[in-house]
Order: sequence, then C-alpha cells, then structure tokens
Amino acid sequence: MKTLLFSLFLCLTFFTTQAQINSKTSDATLLVNGNECNKCSLELTREGLKKMTLATNSESVKIVSFKLKVPGCPTIHVYGHKFNHRGLSALKKASIGSRIAIFGIDTNKGVIKTSVRVTLK
Repeated sequence: MKTLLFSLFLCLTFFTTQAQINSKTSDATLLVNGNECNKCSLELTREGLKKMTLATNSESVKIVSFKLKVPGCPTIHVYGHKFNHRGLSALKKASIGSRIAIFGIDTNKGVIKTSVRVTLK
C-alpha cells in the first residue's frame, strides 16, 4: 500500500511540474519574416507562406514549435520555426481567400501568447 501511495505521489508531482513548465509565458515578441507581429493579420501568397519564418526579438528565445490550422484540415503541430512536410501538405489544400491560423507558439522559455492570421491571396 505504501508503494502504491508513493507511486501516486510521484506521478502527481511529475504532472504538476509539467503543467507549471507548460504554463510559463515568454516575454519575447514574435517576429514573422523579421517583422514584429502581435495578433497580426497578414495577406500572403502560397509561396510567401511556405517561406514564412517565425522568430523572436531575443537571441536567447528560440521558437520550438507552433500549431497550424488550415480550413478543412486537422490542426497540425509543427516542430521548429518553419513549416514541415505536413504543414506544407495542408497548405496545398488551402484555397485563395482561406484564413490560416498560427497559434500555440512554444519557445524554449515558455509560450508566446499571440497568434497570426494569414489570408491566402
């Protein structure tokens, strides 16, 4: 019984610690293609969107991952600061005028609490 309680305690401690880590927010400002972006809306071509790069205004804060939502496709978790093959594949399915959302932007120092809305032109 003591072993079971101890195991339960360890599991709860681990998940509480993970929740605290994941709830940290970063004070860094998001940069999209080198331009400051705080809840910004952009109009980009498909090629411009494929080349889009996310960064921050701080050398010590790096983009780790972000989420991408293309209408008609499930939300895609992209690792890194550029689109991966799954993200590029979803972009092919987007039509002109589609509104694409980039959100859930994680950094090595926490989450950036902003999003990017892109209208495909």
